[in-house]
Amino acid sequence: MWTEDEDNNKYSTEQEIGTFFGHIQQTQAELVQNMGLSLTNAYKVLAPVGTDVLSGDTIESNDGMYSVKAVKKVELGLNPHLVLIVQQDEVEGS
Repeated sequence: MWTEDEDNNKYSTEQEIGTFFGHIQQTQAELVQNMGLSLTNAYKVLAPVGTDVLSGDTIESNDGMYSVKAVKKVELGLNPHLVLIVQQDEVEGS
């Protein structure tokens, strides 16, 4: 990860990286709005409960990078899981 010091000098820092199995799919605008978010290119990722992910994290997938905007725990029914609302990051030069 690249960051800057108080004099705007860029340097790299170590960053904890984890992996998890999740399912990503395009989300409905209604879900995003109900969560009080205003996003373009919004997706939801279904992940196991206990996945170490927070709002502000970045997820890398085979098809791009996604910024986590919200994390919601769903405990209804027989399949408790996390719903991550993410926005696909723009790729420079695209």
